[in-house]
Amino acid sequence: MKITVLTLNSMIFIMIITLLTVSFLTASAQTAITVSTDKTSYADGDTINISGKVADQLHVPISVIIMDSSHNPAYITQTSPGTDGTYSAQAVAGGSTWKSAGVYEIDVTYGGPDKTAKTTFEFTSSPSQVQNQTNSTTPAIPEFGPLSVSIFAISIAIVVTYAKMRPTFKI
Repeated sequence: MKITVLTLNSMIFIMIITLLTVSFLTASAQTAITVSTDKTSYADGDTINISGKVADQLHVPISVIIMDSSHNPAYITQTSPGTDGTYSAQAVAGGSTWKSAGVYEIDVTYGGPDKTAKTTFEFTSSPSQVQNQTNSTTPAIPEFGPLSVSIFAISIAIVVTYAKMRPTFKI
C-alpha cells in the first residue's frame, strides 16, 4: 500500500505561497500614519494643534486638509515628519473658509491614498468655553484598498493554480 501525498514541487509551491501571504498580511497590519488634535472643540480664533506619527520615512510631505461638515476644504497645508516619525501642524480656526459651526474633519495623507488617517473636532463660530480634552482617534485603514485587492487576486490565482495541479493520491 503506497500513498503519494504531495510531490516536492507542490510542497515548495505551497511554502512560497504561505510566505507571500504572511508577508502581505504583515505589511497591511502596520499603521502608516496617525493623527490627533489637542482638543475636541475649537472656537473662532483658536489655534488647532495637529500631530501624529508615520510608520515609515517616505521622504515626501504630509498633506493636511481640514474640511467642514459639507466636505468643503477650510484649511490646507503640508508638513514633513521628523527623523523620529512624528509631525505637527497648526491651524487657526475661523476666517472666510470656515463657513459654519459644526463637526470638522482633519484628513492627513502620507505618500498615497492607502496611507491616510482622520479625526474630527467641533467648531463653534463664536468664542466660548471649549473643552480642553485631547482628541485622538484610531487611524482610518482602508478596508478595500490596493493591498486588499492584491491579496484577493493572489488568493484567487493560488486556488486556480492549485486546482489545476491537484496532487494525486494512490492507494
